[in-house]
Amino acid sequence: MSVCVLVPVYRGSATLERALKSLAEQSFTDFSVFINDDTPPQFEVERHKLREIISQFESNFPISFRANGENLGYPRNLMDLVSRTNEEQIFLLAQDDILSPIALESCVRALEEFPSAVAVSRPYFWFQEGDESAIRQICSLGGKRPRLVTDQSPWSEVKRVLIASSQLTGLMYRRSALTEAFRDTVFPAHIYPLAGAMLNGGVVYLPYATVAVSVTYSQTRHVKEIYKESPTLAWAELYEAVFGLQGRVQIEANGKIDHLGKNFVGLIQIRVYGGVLSFLKEALVMIKLRKMNFLDPRFLITFFGLLLLPRHWTALISDGFKRRVVGRSLRSVRLAEFSDRWWK
Repeated sequence: MSVCVLVPVYRGSATLERALKSLAEQSFTDFSVFINDDTPPQFEVERHKLREIISQFESNFPISFRANGENLGYPRNLMDLVSRTNEEQIFLLAQDDILSPIALESCVRALEEFPSAVAVSRPYFWFQEGDESAIRQICSLGGKRPRLVTDQSPWSEVKRVLIASSQLTGLMYRRSALTEAFRDTVFPAHIYPLAGAMLNGGVVYLPYATVAVSVTYSQTRHVKEIYKESPTLAWAELYEAVFGLQGRVQIEANGKIDHLGKNFVGLIQIRVYGGVLSFLKEALVMIKLRKMNFLDPRFLITFFGLLLLPRHWTALISDGFKRRVVGRSLRSVRLAEFSDRWWK
C-alpha cells in the first residue's frame, strides 16, 4: 500500500531537517515524499538552504521537489501538492513538526482495520523549541485501540476529531473515497475532506499521540497576514457547507455554538499574533455565533482582559502559563512508541 507524504514548505530551513529525520525513522517505508517550496523567489539563500536539506534525505526515500515560481499561500500550495500525486493514501506533514516512529504505520493499519473509513486523525501535543516536553495537548478518546467516528457518533467525539484536525501533520486520507476537496482557505484547507469523511465511511481516531507540534516557528505566530481570514468564520463556513447542506443541522449548530463560540483560547492567539483589528473581528464573529457570549463571564473576562492588557504582556503570560503550569501536568505525555502498537 503506497503512501504519498505531502510536505508544504514556506521558509522552513530552520525545522525541515528535523521533520524529515522523523520521517526517515518510520517503521512503515512504502512511501514517497512530495515537497513544494512556497518561499518567494527573492529569498534565494533560504531556497538554497532548503535544497541542501532535502538532498540529505534523497537516499532515505523517493523525493519529488518543486520550488514554486511565486508564493501561492498555504492552501493553494497544498492543493498543488495533491494534484501532482496519484497514490491512494495521502499523508500530511508540516515542516516544523515531529512524527512518532509509528505514525505512518498507525494510519495505514487503521485504514486496513476499518475498510469503510476514509480518513485518519490522531491526538497530538505542542512543544516549545529547545524542550520537546508537552505544553498543551489534544487528547485521545480513551482506550488502547483506534475508534471509528462518524456523523452518527456522539457530538463529543465528532468535536474532538474535528478539533484535532486543525493541525495538518499526521492526517491520512483515502483519496478515491473523498467527497470533499481540499479548499483555498487558510485554516480549514485540509479539514474539508476529513469533515466530509465523517459523512461517508467515517474517520479513524488513533488512541495515542503520533505528532509533536512545534509552536516556536509556527506561521500562526510569524505571518500576521494569515489572520486577514477569520479562523472562526472559515470554520463556520465549513460546518455550513459540509454538514448543514447535507442535513446534519445538529452538527452544524453544535459546531458553531459549542466549538467555535466557546473557543476563548483562540482569541488569545489572535490578539497576540494577529493584531487588535483581527482580534475585534474574531470576537464579533464569536458573538454572532453564540449570543450567550454577551453574558458569559469567561468570554467577557477574556475579551476585556485581552483588549486592555498590552500585547507583549499577554504573550509572556500565555507562554509562561503553558510552560510552567500546563506543561508540569503533562510530563507523562509523549509520542507513541513501538510498544504502543495495537496490531502486534
